[in-house]
Amino acid sequence: MLYFKYFKMNLKKIAQYRLSLLLSLIAQTLTASMALLTIYFLFDRFKIVQGWTFQQVSLSYAVVYLCFSFTECFFRGIDHFALLVKTGQLDGFLVKPRGVLTQALSCEVEFSKLGRILVGIVVLIYSCYIQPFVWTPLKITVLLLMLICGVVMFLALFLIGASVSIFTVEGIEAMNILTDGGRELCQYPVNIYGKFVQNLFTYIIPFACFNYLPMMFIFDMPNVTLFGNILAPLYGMLFFIPAYLLFRFALKKYTSTGS
Repeated sequence: MLYFKYFKMNLKKIAQYRLSLLLSLIAQTLTASMALLTIYFLFDRFKIVQGWTFQQVSLSYAVVYLCFSFTECFFRGIDHFALLVKTGQLDGFLVKPRGVLTQALSCEVEFSKLGRILVGIVVLIYSCYIQPFVWTPLKITVLLLMLICGVVMFLALFLIGASVSIFTVEGIEAMNILTDGGRELCQYPVNIYGKFVQNLFTYIIPFACFNYLPMMFIFDMPNVTLFGNILAPLYGMLFFIPAYLLFRFALKKYTSTGS
């Protein structure tokens, strides 16, 4: 596949600067670890926040952080789509016998983010281990769906940002409210926030579908339903459809930079 060919090329490129890669991995690992320590100290002081314990929030943090880091590492090309538009590289993509999205996703792999992924995996394993309940096959399946849904959600947000950049040429900082800001907010279950934020991240940008709603089932909370909670990650993945359609629409409106 084209993606794996680009993957090997990026790996060979980064292998030429091994010390730089190592330092980046250490820095990313320390940054991610500090974020988790902040959550730990918060719960060490207050014990429970809006009914959620540290054990529960650690699982939410691990899922969101791992999903975002995975998307940022392996699909970084679409997040840098504004640069392709600005430099005119997108013109070259359009005349090649491959889809623009495939080429954009493949053109860059940011191996320095592997440190974040490692931290996310370690925290996920730890948070699963410290839970006071027994993991059933259904709960494990729901957790896997949460991870898949999270990657799809962040990829969809990167696609929306790429679509906007076609019209604005430059990437707009407002998209960081949905990507980086959404990641920070949804490290905690969304029900700890006000109604506006809850509704925004449930019905408009459905972060709750791989965060709060399925976690209610995993933690055996009351009023859990099959369609409202267990299958919520499947609904969240549908967010990719309008994001992709917007991307296709934006491509049709694209005008060459002439560079």
